[in-house]
Amino acid sequence: MQKALMEMNLQLHHVVLDITGATGMRIIRAIVAGERNPDVSATYRDVRCHSSIETIRAALVGNNRDEHVFALGQSLELYDVYQAKMLDCDRKLEALIAALNNKGVKPVGRLSKPRIKTKQVNTPTFDVRAALYGVLGVDLTEIHGLGPSLALKLIGECGTDLRAWPSAKHFTSWLCLAPGNKISGGKVLSSRTRRSSSRAAALLRLAATTVGRSVRRSAHSTPAGLTCRQVESRDSDRPQDRGFVLQHTSARHELQGPRCLPI
Repeated sequence: MQKALMEMNLQLHHVVLDITGATGMRIIRAIVAGERNPDVSATYRDVRCHSSIETIRAALVGNNRDEHVFALGQSLELYDVYQAKMLDCDRKLEALIAALNNKGVKPVGRLSKPRIKTKQVNTPTFDVRAALYGVLGVDLTEIHGLGPSLALKLIGECGTDLRAWPSAKHFTSWLCLAPGNKISGGKVLSSRTRRSSSRAAALLRLAATTVGRSVRRSAHSTPAGLTCRQVESRDSDRPQDRGFVLQHTSARHELQGPRCLPI
């Protein structure tokens, strides 16, 4: 859609943060429906948009050649189809998680308020946090660096019981994230990590970046009772390694209860 807009010299992507947002989709649908007046199209601006109506109007002055409008309409139809297919996947995923909830033991207590209230991009349409809480009996999003979507993917990769790895060192080694030190004569020749296509390792890298920054900034406690300063005193000095130790220790303590179910 953005390519078709640029060929029409409509610089919508310069005045809105995302052309698939509320303002962008209203304007695109209006153009495909036959609206050619930039003054009218600019009035479709959402109240939350930072750009003014005058700025949006200036970006919508271009050429409306029929072939480009046709290409924009084709792209819009494909976008709607993909969105519908993604919604079908979300409904299927929600039904599967609900089936696991019916088989397991009901969690004790109510779910606490989320730490982060902003909605992440491309998250499922249903409440992932509440669904996982019904299956696990614990709230994994209380672990710093883990959001609802990332926790769902991580559970799908590693399961709900981390007791197969006795310590964080075993866990990071399984993920191929532990340094492969090659020592000769007391000198470290290389400490590169092994190559791996583990999706769990890729997910934890995303979370470890956030955790590594928070470790240096504050000394808060994790649900497992391990403080960030205790993590910093471990063997590794890399922020990512400290993040993995923090996540594994917290998750291992939370996922070894009687309500755990294998996925």
